[in-house]
Amino acid sequence: MNQNNPIIDGPPPGNWQRMIDAWRAIAARLRRPDKAGPAPKARKVRSKAPPEAVAAAAEVKAFEQIHGKPMLWMAPFFLAFAFVFAFPHAAKLLSPEAPRTVIDALVGRLPEQLSPLSAMMAGWLWLPWFVALPALLMRLRAAWTTRSAIMDAVGWSMGALVIEGGAWLYFGRKALESAAAAERTGAWQLLVAEFIFLFLVATILGPHTPRPRYFNQHMR
Repeated sequence: MNQNNPIIDGPPPGNWQRMIDAWRAIAARLRRPDKAGPAPKARKVRSKAPPEAVAAAAEVKAFEQIHGKPMLWMAPFFLAFAFVFAFPHAAKLLSPEAPRTVIDALVGRLPEQLSPLSAMMAGWLWLPWFVALPALLMRLRAAWTTRSAIMDAVGWSMGALVIEGGAWLYFGRKALESAAAAERTGAWQLLVAEFIFLFLVATILGPHTPRPRYFNQHMR
């Protein structure tokens, strides 16, 4: 027997044993709990508003529940009715002999769809100035009040409507007996138009009516 040949007791060690040992080391490390884990997230604490801000917000909300929200963008509509009711008296000042000519000249510059305004405004030429002036001031106040509360604006304009509507009921119809039929009809149609406008504003923009966000104007 050749003595130079080494005696081999088993198969030569290969790479498999090293891979198995490495995998066991990785598995043992994964099973070991990580003591240096991420710190728990701190709970966000909401800062409470100061009592003065809470009281102010509650006061504004209580005000809006009764008076409505500010809606300055509605002011031009209130001013339009103030102008239509007041212009007949301006026409009498500009041309005492022919105020209807002044009214027709103004309405003639407007779109054709607004031509009925001529008879409506002419139907209020009979109204005395001491009735028309307070009504005009109330409608102007209504337009100004839209910046703070829409329902207050409706109230001021409704007051003007009551004054002029009452005047029409008590002596306006008699004063219009000699006027043209279009003017007699136009006088009460103008009252009805303003009443419908105020009714829709109070219904759609009232404090207890849900509406789109773009209708709102926040108070400063």
